[in-house]
Amino acid sequence: MVKLAAVGGSEFIVGFRLAGIKDTVEVTGNYFNELKTLADKKEFGVVIVDEKLMEILDAYQRQAIEASVEPVFIPVSTKNEQDSLKKLIKKSIGVDLWK
Repeated sequence: MVKLAAVGGSEFIVGFRLAGIKDTVEVTGNYFNELKTLADKKEFGVVIVDEKLMEILDAYQRQAIEASVEPVFIPVSTKNEQDSLKKLIKKSIGVDLWK
């Protein structure tokens, strides 16, 4: 069974912890290495990443993370961008969960 994880700063992941997502990672150091470590763990199917964290990565690193298929990395902003999140989820898993 694949798991869902959330990655970001403490302010970002607290909501996911409260929602019951046990696999949350607070990043503090080398962001790319921490994301790459998660990418290498095949137990995760979807990794929700703070958009601020993705913006810090250089173009090569960001492309490497976004190209991952298993797990799929979904950048989420703390701003109200629900429509783009819906599109990303539909693109990632091929199903519209809101229908």
